[in-house]
This record gives sequence, structure tokens and C-alpha cells, in this order.
Amino acid sequence: MKQYINEKIKGMFRVVVYTLLPLAGGGWVGVSCSDSFLDDMTVFGSFPEDKVYSSYAGALDRVNTLYREMLPQSCQGDGNGSNGQNTYTPTGSPDVWSKSSIEYAGFTDFTNPDQELDYTNVTDYFYVINKSDSPWGNIRNANDIIQHVENNDKLTQEEKNKILGQAYFFRAYRYWSLVKIYGGVPIIDYPQDPIIGDGDGSDKIVPRSPAKDCIQFICKDLQMAADRLPKAWGSADYGRITAGAAEALKGQVQLFYASPLFNRADEALRWDSAYVTNKKALELLNEGGVGLAYAANGGAQNALNWAKIFLANDGSDGSVQETVLATLYNNRDKVETANYDKWNYWEHNLRPVNSNGNGGLHPTAEIIDLFPMADGLPPSAAPASQLLNSSSIPYDRLCFWLNRDPRFYRTFAFPGVEWRFDTNGNDLNSYDDVGKKYVYSYYPHQYSGSGTNFSLWSYTWYASQDDADRMSSTSNGYTADLMAQKNSAVYIRKRSDDLAISASPLYRFSVSASTPKGFQQSAAPLIWMRYAEVLLNFAEAAAGANHLDEALQALQQIRARVGYTAEQNYGLPADIIASREKMIAAVLYERRVELAYEGRAFDDTRRWMLFDGGTETFDGEPTTWHLTGFGGNTCTWLGFTPLNGQRRHELVVYTRALADQKNEADPVVEKRPAALTLTEGLTYDDDEEEYGSDEAMDLADFYAAYLMRKDVNADTNDETKGIRFLPKYYFIGLKQSAMQTNPTLLQTVGWHDYSHGCDGTFDPLAE
Repeated sequence: MKQYINEKIKGMFRVVVYTLLPLAGGGWVGVSCSDSFLDDMTVFGSFPEDKVYSSYAGALDRVNTLYREMLPQSCQGDGNGSNGQNTYTPTGSPDVWSKSSIEYAGFTDFTNPDQELDYTNVTDYFYVINKSDSPWGNIRNANDIIQHVENNDKLTQEEKNKILGQAYFFRAYRYWSLVKIYGGVPIIDYPQDPIIGDGDGSDKIVPRSPAKDCIQFICKDLQMAADRLPKAWGSADYGRITAGAAEALKGQVQLFYASPLFNRADEALRWDSAYVTNKKALELLNEGGVGLAYAANGGAQNALNWAKIFLANDGSDGSVQETVLATLYNNRDKVETANYDKWNYWEHNLRPVNSNGNGGLHPTAEIIDLFPMADGLPPSAAPASQLLNSSSIPYDRLCFWLNRDPRFYRTFAFPGVEWRFDTNGNDLNSYDDVGKKYVYSYYPHQYSGSGTNFSLWSYTWYASQDDADRMSSTSNGYTADLMAQKNSAVYIRKRSDDLAISASPLYRFSVSASTPKGFQQSAAPLIWMRYAEVLLNFAEAAAGANHLDEALQALQQIRARVGYTAEQNYGLPADIIASREKMIAAVLYERRVELAYEGRAFDDTRRWMLFDGGTETFDGEPTTWHLTGFGGNTCTWLGFTPLNGQRRHELVVYTRALADQKNEADPVVEKRPAALTLTEGLTYDDDEEEYGSDEAMDLADFYAAYLMRKDVNADTNDETKGIRFLPKYYFIGLKQSAMQTNPTLLQTVGWHDYSHGCDGTFDPLAE
């Protein structure tokens, strides 16, 4: 009998994907950069359920586990459950999502022209196991909280509302992360009992629901969250989900559902729903003290205050914050007895090696060339929308940093610009016990060793003309100031804790050879949704619903913050209000600029089907997948060039003179002008026929006299190969392991069904 029961239970777990045991523990460890609810170290989650839910403190701690397990992380990888925490929400790192967009180069599983994903090699984001890095473990935890709190008579109604509001939000958030990828998944809204009892367990086998049902379920959860949560929490609970945040995520979901990925026929009702919800989200956020920070003084010349948004959550008057959803970090020291430290590694990853960083993250030449000129319009040669007017300002491809949108200077760092940092009292010119210098930086030019005058001089020189002419990103070359063979000229600067922005950095700099090193120990928050994005969501939904005047007003607010004026038409095309497609194209272009490296590029590309315009098909494609709206081709309708077939490049600035590949051979080091502080005028004055400042002119003259530019291959050196995103990838299929775990799961159309030995039959778009 015992053996029979064991086999019965084993069979149930083999067949039933969604029978998930509750997690044993659940205490949250402090992660904030200031006093907040996350500093509570009590571990109620390890006590019996009658103890846990008998008090508000215990129930709240169960909710805190959802924050710990489910909030997106900065600098996360591409892992699945068997390889670390799942990457469901892109956050701007060079992960599989962002590298499948224009922001980073390098083929991924989704864009590699030399392979096709199938059920054997696709990443298993479905990952069925009862662990904190499994989506179903997360959902099980949320269901457990909801079930035990809804009918709880030991909590006040206010306490129950706060607990349930957060639990409903996180359940919806995790379902949304799955639905974005798979289109439709099983809906489980209660914690399943793993004991079969007298039945056969068939009640626990839940089929996949189509996208429509999943979207309705998610939006219902988010509405219940918004109805129960406060518009703002006290300072001790900073970072918790608010009513406005729940409504904003609902608005994002409905915007996705209105986009061509889900809305192939361009149904107007979906746009109307997204418009209403995003408008309500803006109202709730405003009532909770969230708005467009520094709206009147974001930095017309260099976006200085705009850059502060990512570090400090207060606006110019201390009353308006931009943050809607954030993951908090701390800079506590590691200790042996407990793991209370939680560091944000973004700053460390951004910084070059000669400032003790991890080597830097590098943008594509394509996105550098796409950013607006100083008049707000894209460069004439930019890979931007054909429906947008191009700038009349001449674009100097060598001096690419001149005459650009103010946000350009806080998104990218380039040769000849300051990028200061606080060394926390460490002398970078000092030596360790074995006589090795801690940090070789700024060699051999004007370096004090304090970091307060650090400037980036990331140009390259070559030993031969053949090397200089080579278009490979791995070609030989020696980069200035002891960066050796880095070769890339431009660094991503977005969200940097720059000393010019904040006099009190959130990192604790170290020169130790062991962890931590450099900027690793950082408490900078990861803001993964902010008011500007919600405003852009509203603008797009308003345009889709034909409220073009409201969409225009939202774009004007975004542009006005960084100095564009009504006299300039806020840097927007003159005929932007002529049609839906022109307005939506302008919104999507603005998203590429305002939200660059914030994890939105791939989502925007995919939901608008910009890889192929939605024109390509696969064998057995159902009619529901055919694009009948948006002119039958989203790229043509918007004026965008399809991403399929394109190749991405890395921008290299190199010296005209050849020299040996060694530090002391730098052929132009003595010719360098003073590095820009970004307080100078960086635009060309047509009337005066000169640049806005002597410093900008000096740097431009240095470039013209001594440097050259080339865009080297960053995807592949094979000139015949470009990005290849197959139409079946718009909704990926289940991996073999998921189908083996539950043979009742139906595979997505376009993918082979391992369990049933046939082509996939599940259509996410069916109703």
C-alpha cells in the first residue's frame, strides 16, 4: 500500500505541472538604500500557517517574500530555472532580450541566422518546479497568501486590503511575464493540494488558456490590487506597490494587447481600453505624489537633472518622484553570519577597466546615429522612421557627439568627456603589498589618482594600416589610457552614479583585489517603471484610439523637460498630428530615446512586429495570426525599416597615425584638449558660425585633426548574414522538459509537440 501511494504521488508530479508545494521559508532580508519595510529581518514564513496569518506582521512578511522572489534584478543574466533566476523582465542589461534589439549587438538564440529554435533547444522560461526562481513557485506563493487572507477574521479590513492588494499585483505580474512570452498559459488561482486523495488528480490538470482569457485574468487581478492599495505609503514602506503602480501595469498589459502582436486586426476597442486605463494610471500616480520629476528644469543643455531621476526619487522641489516600480538595493558590507547585503552591479558594469570598473557596456553605432539632433529630429541618415521629418542640422559622423539631444550626453560617454567618480578616500596611484598599482588610470596624462578628474579617452591606435582598415570588432588595436584592446569608443552611461550628478554617491568604492571591487557595492535603485514610461504608454494608447491631441500633449511634456519649447514645436515633426500612424511612429521613436537601456527596446520591437512587419508566415500558421490591420505591414505603416536582415556595428574612434601597441606609444596623448564637463555649449551656432563653447570647438578640432571613425562588425564578420527572427518566435513554444512533465500540455502552433508527436495545435490568439 505504501509503495502504491508513493508511485501514485510520483506519477502525479510527473503529469501535473501545477501541483506545487508551498515554500518552507519566506523571510525578507533588507535591501533598501534607506529606512524602509525591507529592513525587517523577522522570518515569519518558516512558522506554521496558523501562526503566519494570525497577525498582520506575519501576513506582511509572507508578502515580503514576493518582493524578494519576483522583483526584476539589475544586471541579471539569461538563465532559466536550471541556470539561475529567470530573466522575465528586461532591465537594460545586454541579455537575450536587449541583444535582440537595436541597443546591443551580438546574435542571440532569437536572432541567430545559423540556427532555428525548436522544442529541444529553446530556453525553458516555463520552468516547472517548486522553487523561488520558478514562475509557478511564485504563483503558488501568491495564491497561498490570497487564500489565507481573503476569509481571515484575525485581520482588519484595512490590513487585508494591503496584503491582498500586493499579492494580487504579484500574481498578475508573474502571469504577465509568462503571457508576454507564451501567449497563453494555464490559469491557477488557488494553491493546489498535492495530495490526490480518493480522486485520480485529474482536477489538478489545467489546460493552457488563450491570450484573451489570460489578459482578462491579469487585468482583473491588477484592478483588485488597485482598488485595495493606497495611493502612497509612508516612508517606512517606501518601495511597496501602490494603487497607481497596479493601474500602470494594467495599462502596460492593455497596451500590449492593443498592439499588433496580440491585435492583428487592429480592433479599436482594445485601444480604447488601453487609453482609459493609462489615463487613470496617470491620475492615480499624480494623487500619490508621482509625476514627471524636474518637469520644468530637466536640463536644456545637458539633461543634468534628468539624469538624477535614476538615483534620487525626489523632483526639483522635493515633492514629486518619478518612480512607479523599483527594486531597492543597499551597500552594506558582507558578513559571515548572514547575507544582508544586496548590491546593484550596474555602475560597476558601466565603468571602464581603467577606473576599476568591469570594462563597460557598449551601444551599437545604430542607436548612436538614431538619437535626435539638438532640434529634436533624427539625423538625416539615421535608421529612424520615414514618417518623421529628419533634422536640418548637419550630422558630423566623426564628431557624432555634437549638436545632439540633451539626453544623448547622459545616455552615452565618448572619448574626451569627463566621467568623474568618488574613490572613497582611496589613492588610485598607491600600490598593494606586492608592488602592483591598484588602478592604472588616465595614463600618462593629468591623473591625480582621486577619480574626481577622471576623463574617458577611449580612442584606439593601430600598428599597421591593415589593422586600421579591418572591420572586425576583434581586430588588433590598442586603446588609450591602459584600456588595452577594448577598441570600443562609446560607453553606455545611462543611470550612472556620476559624481557630477550626485556629490554623495550610492556606491562605496574599493580598490581591493577581492570582492568588493570598484563600484560593486552600490545601493542605487533599479527603477523598472517610471512616470515618463506611463506617460508614453498613454500617448501611444491615445494615438491608437484616435485622441491625437492628447497624445501630442503627452509627447510635448516629455520633450519640454529637456528644454524643447513650443517655438520649436518641442522638436516634433510639423505634421505629426496628421494621422494615427505618424503619431504612433513619433511615440515609438521617443520611447527609443527616453527609455533607452531601460529594458523596453525588445518589447517594443516585438509587440509591433518590427522584425518583419508581420508579413512572414510559417507552415500551418492559423488565420488568427494573419496581420489584417495596420496596412498588413507594421513596418511600412510606421515607416520603419524591418530589423530582419540588418546588421549591428560598434563605433570605433581611432588615430590617423600608426603606432606600436604599447601604452607609451600613444601618438596623440600630448595633443588632447581639456575634456568636456558637459556644462559647455555643445551645439553649433549658425549665426556665429562656431560651436557653443571654446571647449567644444577644441575637442571637435582634435577629432578632425587626429582621429577617424569606423563602424566595425559586431554581430558577425560574414557580410551576408543579418538578424533573423522567425515568425514563430513571436510566441515561443514549450521546451521538451515542460511537455514531459505534463503530457496534457498542448504545444504552440509553429512548434513541434513532443508529447503528441505532431505539430503544435495551441493557438494563443484563438478566442
